[in-house]
Amino acid sequence: MESRTDSLEPPYGDRDPRGMAALVEALPDHIEQALARSASSPWTPPAREPDLLAYGGMGGSGIAGELVAATIADTAPRAFVVVRDYRWPACVSAHSLAVLSSNSGNTEETLALAAEAERRGVPAMALASGGALAEQARRLGWPLQGMPGGMPPRAALFHGWVPVSMVPHALGWAPDPAPAWREAAARLRARHATLGLAVPESANPAKQIARALHGRRVLVYSGPGMLAAMGVRWRQQLNENAKVLAHSAAVPELDHNEIVGWQGAEPGRGDLAIVVLIDREDTAETRLRLEVTLDYARSRGAAVHTVESEGESRIARLATLAQMADFVSLHLALLGAVDPTDITSIDLLKRRLAESRA
Repeated sequence: MESRTDSLEPPYGDRDPRGMAALVEALPDHIEQALARSASSPWTPPAREPDLLAYGGMGGSGIAGELVAATIADTAPRAFVVVRDYRWPACVSAHSLAVLSSNSGNTEETLALAAEAERRGVPAMALASGGALAEQARRLGWPLQGMPGGMPPRAALFHGWVPVSMVPHALGWAPDPAPAWREAAARLRARHATLGLAVPESANPAKQIARALHGRRVLVYSGPGMLAAMGVRWRQQLNENAKVLAHSAAVPELDHNEIVGWQGAEPGRGDLAIVVLIDREDTAETRLRLEVTLDYARSRGAAVHTVESEGESRIARLATLAQMADFVSLHLALLGAVDPTDITSIDLLKRRLAESRA
């Protein structure tokens, strides 16, 4: 008989004390809310077209920039550089445009980038729920868009992703993404019929994948570009929600190094699982490489689970993969009997850093 901790059916009660499940189910609402905020307070582009767009953010804030950059990389006329660090590269100058994103407004790496942008005279925009970043933006007259506070940054993905996707459009580098976001919201809401919390495991692909991944080491594989960026998002959600070590990699690069690591896998152990992300824009070369790579991994004992995007626009298709990542990582947390919201290790790290600097 299935125990209470093994069950993936709601209510979750004290297994989800801070309500991560409700945040995951509300993703379509997040898109619609972010669209409304962007429409009421659109970005004001700089008077002069920048030579590049530089995005600074960490964690759940940082991945929004990476997803936007990857989505427009093959069409944008200028570079979109994503920085997850304390310093900008030398190419970011007074001729560029910086976008700084921090859910809390107090992320130390992002604040360091904001301070350096001010010192270098780099025109900037900011996205925050408040904190020091919002204060700096107001002081300097940087365009500022607000985000809702009170939720973990990783759960606020669309609150950042939607407005960041509007920046290239404001610069004339990309079409208006609003129609794609409306498609995404509608599609994610429709997918509740199969992925929603109330859908039993017997008919719920997200719960089934979580069950299959439970107790295994997880690797997320994909093609390059925007799916590689989504692979990072999957890894992050598995890390933070499910509290498991996970890894992401993309072909063709992994076929020049990581595949050799599979030689050391013990086929009989059965503790390795691959989640492979698939999109209709995957090239023939990508599909062939993934097929051959996954066949070899299976021969070394890996279980392979395929997750395919759905939708017409790139944004909608990526959004469906993000939704699945959230549901799978939530259910994996429940199976592991861990609070999906808890980030004790990050809090401990911040305390240790503060003590070391004192």
